[in-house]
Amino acid sequence: MDLGNIKKKPSHGGGGGINIKFLFLPAVAAVMALVLYLAPSPDSEGREINLRTLELPSFPITLVLEEDDGEVRAAWLRTPAGARRIEQVEGLSFISGDPVVSRVDRDNRDDLLWRISFMNVKGEGIHLWIGMTTWAPRVYIAATPFQYTRWHALPAKIEVPKGTSLYISPAAPLYRTLEKQFGGTDSYSFVYTMMLTPEGLTFVPVPSVYKQLAVLLRAGMHGESSPPKRLAYVRMLTEFNRLADGKAPQADTLLNLQIERIDTLSWKK
Repeated sequence: MDLGNIKKKPSHGGGGGINIKFLFLPAVAAVMALVLYLAPSPDSEGREINLRTLELPSFPITLVLEEDDGEVRAAWLRTPAGARRIEQVEGLSFISGDPVVSRVDRDNRDDLLWRISFMNVKGEGIHLWIGMTTWAPRVYIAATPFQYTRWHALPAKIEVPKGTSLYISPAAPLYRTLEKQFGGTDSYSFVYTMMLTPEGLTFVPVPSVYKQLAVLLRAGMHGESSPPKRLAYVRMLTEFNRLADGKAPQADTLLNLQIERIDTLSWKK
């Protein structure tokens, strides 16, 4: 059927006929835009583009990763408030995801703190943190630096209370008496107990966790032969013991925690 030959009767207001062809122009433009977006670029011909979706059944959010040879080419977080592009993970490779649940707002439903880890071939990466509260639905998006340290090689398992996620920072704090900050695979670094609050991702010291960390660090630092690094460990052990006693963290500890707060999304139930 030739849509171009179909005419409509004039409207009651006396206007002229409407050509139905023009009604399809927006749809045609949308289809063409989608085709252009999905068409492979010249430098990606011969490569296989995969879509990885990360989701949790109880929460209405999905992280969609477009991967090229294992590397994230584009990332989108889909929520009831719309989709948000996550540029911070582009160029990295997905490593793992670790969700924890707790109840932090006014209802009896679980809230989510989801740590998703990415890294590049140089061993540098980020933890993407996605938190969601359910009473007034809201999603918090944040990122912290990620690098393997000596903690990752320990076979010991640390017991943490429900709703707590461990964040192993890339380095020990740069204490005032030190000239160098120690980090990386041959060093112990500061470990933070992270939680979701109604205001988003937050460092909340958990005494029971720092008691365990103090024991492990005390055992691990005995074989350290570098005096400056050993001094950094002594300072860090002192802070672990303070936090294990329920005391507030010191300024050096807080300055060492680097959080990029990317966005906050909200919607109505």
